[in-house]
Amino acid sequence: MSPTVALETLGCKVNQYESSYFLESLIKAGYTPVSFRDTADVYIVHGCAVTSRAGFQTRQLLRRARRLNPEARIVATGCEAQADPARLAKERLATHILGTVEKADLLRYLDEPGGWDNPCLAVSDPRRCSTLSPLPLSRMHTGRTRAFLRIQDGCDAFCSYCIVPHTRGAARSLPEVDVHAQMDRFVAAGYKEVVLTGIHLGQWGRDLAPPRSLADLLRSLQDKGCSLPLRLRLSSLESIEWTEELLSALAGFPGLCPHFHVPLQSGDATVLSRMHRPYGPGDFADVLIELHHRFPEAALGADVMVGFPGEDESHFQNTVRLINGLPLTYLHVFPYSPRPGTPAARWPDRVEGNELKRRAHLLQALGAQKREAFRKRFVGRCVEVLVESCDKSGMWRGTTANYLQVRFAGSPNIAAGAFVRVRIRATAEDWLVGEVVGTTF
Repeated sequence: MSPTVALETLGCKVNQYESSYFLESLIKAGYTPVSFRDTADVYIVHGCAVTSRAGFQTRQLLRRARRLNPEARIVATGCEAQADPARLAKERLATHILGTVEKADLLRYLDEPGGWDNPCLAVSDPRRCSTLSPLPLSRMHTGRTRAFLRIQDGCDAFCSYCIVPHTRGAARSLPEVDVHAQMDRFVAAGYKEVVLTGIHLGQWGRDLAPPRSLADLLRSLQDKGCSLPLRLRLSSLESIEWTEELLSALAGFPGLCPHFHVPLQSGDATVLSRMHRPYGPGDFADVLIELHHRFPEAALGADVMVGFPGEDESHFQNTVRLINGLPLTYLHVFPYSPRPGTPAARWPDRVEGNELKRRAHLLQALGAQKREAFRKRFVGRCVEVLVESCDKSGMWRGTTANYLQVRFAGSPNIAAGAFVRVRIRATAEDWLVGEVVGTTF
């Protein structure tokens, strides 16, 4: 019988892409994927370290794997393995601990001896890497109807709260020819939507020779005969990276999804400065207003952090006022989480306890109001939905180009990965409800 492997992924879209590469490599080597709830010969936890909770979840999954099969090879990899390999070894949580550089050679390291008391430990400094090698992939192996295309890795921003530059290394770009090749593979596999993603996506091309830009890449995808999906979506882009060149390239790109995520973190100038964020509240507002002007029906999202060290009530209220006045359509709200090794982790005056919860809940409620107002704009209209999944009641779920979640009753000719036209009848909780009025394609 072939050996079995169970893989669980936490964190970002880049992790999702890399996990699909792991699975494809393992399948080619003769492994059979099984659920992480099942007994397996190999367990892989592709972890995250952005917050303390993500680190806790990584360790929790490793403990679960050991309970399921103490005789298995258990691999801890990803950012948490990079950030704190000594803890994972000391707590006997994995037989193999691989850093963010070594995980690309996962198959080779699985052949290395490892154990609870003497794990195979391979964790090097990712900041010594100067290039990004392709991880060719025929399709996503994580059950998704859209494909994530990793075109960039690493970050050089060194925000005072963020551990990612230490765990992911320097900003590195996938060469244009490799981006084209992977896009061709995804389109050939039938994906109708592809998401361009990276750790610091807006930095794509700056390390190449000669230097390139994200706008250059978008133009090359159109001009050089690369296959294109029916939809192209961008993951997060910093406010200082929305240049006129990029905006013009986006406006002319066929199938561009009008959905733009622009991290804010704080709406107060003092807090942004302490975070080492290279913009002010007014700069951020200008970008959001310009995006709304050029793409009036776009979903516009932002990350917001509450409770950063030194954030007092006046700083927080500045954030609330800024968000209230902007055409944002959703928020991702994060309580500040100290990460060992970052400057902010050593700073006093951190907001904690009930006050931290109050601020988070207030911004979450504000985000919910903005989401609902955006959804209501589409009641009575027809929208195009990429079908994703069907629940036990027979209701299908899918996503519009501008990131609206839609539920609708099924019919025999509907399948995951197809497009349908849906007339929206109402809003309900976090989605829209409608009925199919058009054919799939």
